[in-house]
Amino acid sequence: MRLRCSICGNWDWLVREDWFECSHCRLLVRDVSEVGAVAGEIVARFESGLVDLQRDPAERWMLDPAGLRNAAWRFGFEVEPVAVARGDVRFPPDYRPAQAHSAPATTVPHAIGLGIMARPADANDIVEIAAHYRTAFARIFVLLDGTADEAGEIAARVPWIEVAHHLLAGDFSAQRNRLQDTMQTRWVLQIDTDERPDTALLDALGWLVAAADRDGLRSLGLPRRNLVDGVQSASYPDIQYRLNRSDIRYAGRVHERPVVPFAESSLALAGALEHRLDGERVRERTRIYEAMSTGAGRPEDEALLLAPFDPIAVR
Repeated sequence: MRLRCSICGNWDWLVREDWFECSHCRLLVRDVSEVGAVAGEIVARFESGLVDLQRDPAERWMLDPAGLRNAAWRFGFEVEPVAVARGDVRFPPDYRPAQAHSAPATTVPHAIGLGIMARPADANDIVEIAAHYRTAFARIFVLLDGTADEAGEIAARVPWIEVAHHLLAGDFSAQRNRLQDTMQTRWVLQIDTDERPDTALLDALGWLVAAADRDGLRSLGLPRRNLVDGVQSASYPDIQYRLNRSDIRYAGRVHERPVVPFAESSLALAGALEHRLDGERVRERTRIYEAMSTGAGRPEDEALLLAPFDPIAVR
């Protein structure tokens, strides 16, 4: 049994001197068995308006500046460094106890574009997404792995969005890069047609990108909640770096990731993408990905996707 982190949900712990470190969000705990109990202590620090782990360290846990920002965004708080020199990274991943002012985040307007990679068979999903998120984004753009005629048929059903076409040709990063190039918005949220941003993520998008711009971030990793045959799977948080500045480029034909310096990326744990799958599609995807690139099938991913979610641990 591997206990999940109470901030991000990850179950992979690293040993760092006298601490156990969450390999995703940077939370450090003395005893992994106490990870559930420390969440309340962390939230209480944020609610006080000042988190000063240098002058007032916690006994059971520690966060460095980058980890503190991860935790703050997870629990709906914005943070501001107590002191930072001009030109320095505002929330560095430096393992020093964090010091920051905190305040509850509030929903603010934004000009983010929604980019969608799709196939002609996804037409009904495209129409649903276009209708549901019509006023939620500054621009909605679909890049179809199909023909001009197929793109035209979809565009006629949802004339308030834009639909272009280009064959995927087995290269996911190239297709995502084409979508990045067409968006013409500073920030882009990319989704597939079987994914939906949940309400919490939609409400947080504005303050997340505003905070990212202040902190010099260009790529944000979002949790993805996988629902297989309608049931949440053990594959969580399944971080996807899909909220990016439009100048970011992806690499990797399969399991593509943005190319960005580590200091310019962060987790953004406020809300999640919901990913709707069926069990047979999960098994089929493993075979398809392995055929596209040796090792890309990742049978361990399939096993997690087909196991039920437990909020406490991966068993």
